[in-house]
Amino acid sequence: MSGWKAPVALVGARWALNKYRDRKRRPTPAERALDLAAWAGAGALLGVGASMVAENRRSERLNGRVAVVTGGTRGLGLQLAREFGAGGASVVVCGRSRDNLDQAVADLTGRGIDAHGVVCDVTDREQVRALIGETVERFGRLDIVVNNAGVMRVGPAEAMQDAHFTEAMDIMYRGPFNVAREALPHLRTTEGSLVNITSVGAYLTVPHLLPYSVAKHAWACLSEGLAAETGGTGVRVTTVVPGLMRTGSHRGVVFIGEPEREYAWFALLAGMPLLSTNADRAARRIATASARGQGFLVINPTTRIGMALHGLAPGTSQQLMRLTGRLLPSTPEHVSERTGNESGDSTMGRLAESVAALNERAVDRLNQDTRDRR
Repeated sequence: MSGWKAPVALVGARWALNKYRDRKRRPTPAERALDLAAWAGAGALLGVGASMVAENRRSERLNGRVAVVTGGTRGLGLQLAREFGAGGASVVVCGRSRDNLDQAVADLTGRGIDAHGVVCDVTDREQVRALIGETVERFGRLDIVVNNAGVMRVGPAEAMQDAHFTEAMDIMYRGPFNVAREALPHLRTTEGSLVNITSVGAYLTVPHLLPYSVAKHAWACLSEGLAAETGGTGVRVTTVVPGLMRTGSHRGVVFIGEPEREYAWFALLAGMPLLSTNADRAARRIATASARGQGFLVINPTTRIGMALHGLAPGTSQQLMRLTGRLLPSTPEHVSERTGNESGDSTMGRLAESVAALNERAVDRLNQDTRDRR
């Protein structure tokens, strides 16, 4: 009996038995407890069976497909490339650093994945055109494109320069725009998928992440607009809304103002299990949503709660964000700027890392430690 038929048959048998008992006599407390245990077991088996069916279908839908992942050299992008590759897809990853790109491709090919790397800055339309062209020339088709490339600076808005806002908009709005423009003609041919990794920051702006949130808001608007505009073309657009994820990204983030203090709160929150999501689980859910053609995906419950609160009571959520902003470090007289790898080399940073040990484990596994690279 296949993986999903056994649980269904068990549920049906329990239902018939309960109906028969109800006709004969009132069940005893022991029988009720037995029934409850049987239903719980059947539900668990049904869930496992459904998960197995979904996993098998995802593999079937990905087998032989070609996926492009921007920002695929580390973090969530690298894990997504692994996930698509594990499902049978050929994968093209792009990034701006050749060293990081070579390391990512070696990781993927070492897992038996047909992988290729292309140096590409998504803010440059010509480079994006070359990326898509090289992918189609090499593999003959294009089925999935994941807009994942991003940049994050953490610190008070007063400490940010105009160039930081421009950089964020270039990478996280114009970048996805360029990729979508070049990829959509090919995706129409294959009835493929465009996946946009936005953020809870696109819907609920968090203090000390203003350039990031502004750009992510524009990106989310672009994604939802493309989903509406491509109706009837065969292309499926998936808007993904992650919250905090344990990808080791705190090492690659740039911290501004008082870097050590900014690093401490960010690393601590990003590594807390109840607030953040494991990168492997997030990547699996995104790959499955892409294979199904799901239009909108919220990764974790805390993100869903935050979005719901802002939608139902925006004034309340705004007040909560104002309170949060008061608790975060203020702008110092002398503003400093350091990467996470540099900022974490302090007593406060090491303490935060020890508490958020789960996130630290993701650093090497997801290619985030850049201290020894150029």
